[in-house]
Amino acid sequence: MSSDRDKDQGHIDQLLERYLALLDEYTALRKQLSSLQSDVYHNIARANFSGERGLRYGQDHYDERMRASRRVGITNAENGLPRFTVTTISQEDSTLVEAEKNVQEEKLAEKAHDVSGDGQPVRSPGTGGEEGDKEETKSNETGDPLRWFGILTPMPLRAAQRHSIRAVEDVVPRLVSVNAEMQHVEIEVRRARKRRAKAAAAQSKGRAAEAATTLGQEVGAA
Repeated sequence: MSSDRDKDQGHIDQLLERYLALLDEYTALRKQLSSLQSDVYHNIARANFSGERGLRYGQDHYDERMRASRRVGITNAENGLPRFTVTTISQEDSTLVEAEKNVQEEKLAEKAHDVSGDGQPVRSPGTGGEEGDKEETKSNETGDPLRWFGILTPMPLRAAQRHSIRAVEDVVPRLVSVNAEMQHVEIEVRRARKRRAKAAAAQSKGRAAEAATTLGQEVGAA
């Protein structure tokens, strides 16, 4: 019984050692992410400071060309833990996303047409007709967000993009993967401690029963 308890304690020690290693990596990743975010904001501020009068690089320039350029993937490792990855969306995937969006816009337009009942088709802004074709072509030609701000992109803005890509593709996926494994290890530690407590309780109960039996035998012999 004592060997089983020692075995459980050894397993708990291994789990705690693994947890501390994960915690150290998690702390380093959080520090790295904070540094990258700081660099992003700093470079955007530099770009705005040195930019043309009245021009600011930010959400004011976002329009219908804005599309997700990264995709999150979740896979299960051998131990069943989730692993998060971020990959770049290919041109084919982007085309499929655009097609799905067009289908949804057509459905909304049909519903609006049914509600209006004036016999005139209702078009969503930027879709259909010559204007829609121009907008679609413009969207396909400006997949890189940096090109939304013109041809001569400031170097600080390019640096901000590099830091953002590194954070999204490298740091964030590993950070959430480590966090998921930490939660898994915490659960395993609690389970191992419960097993150890049950084993200790069973051992104590066995010793009490053995002592009672011995006492009964001594009383009977007396």
